Amino acid sequence: MNFKHWLITQIASEASIVEEEVDCDLAFEHFNLDSLSIVSISFEMESVFQLENVDPSLFSEFNTINKLCVWMENQQ
Repeated sequence: MNFKHWLITQIASEASIVEEEVDCDLAFEHFNLDSLSIVSISFEMESVFQLENVDPSLFSEFNTINKLCVWMENQQ
């Protein structure tokens, strides 16, 4: 599964917008995601991509989709 596409889909769903409106270079805070949304996406990441202990703070440290994708590439 393509992580970037998966993440775009998750953010669009949580932010109630269409996928085409998700800019991969905008900070996650631009999408008005609350902490519950971030935690939910983190747990899904663990499950879908067989990761352990995905800390929701990753969304602050790697604050765009493109930055988080680079982190993800380094996990494999």
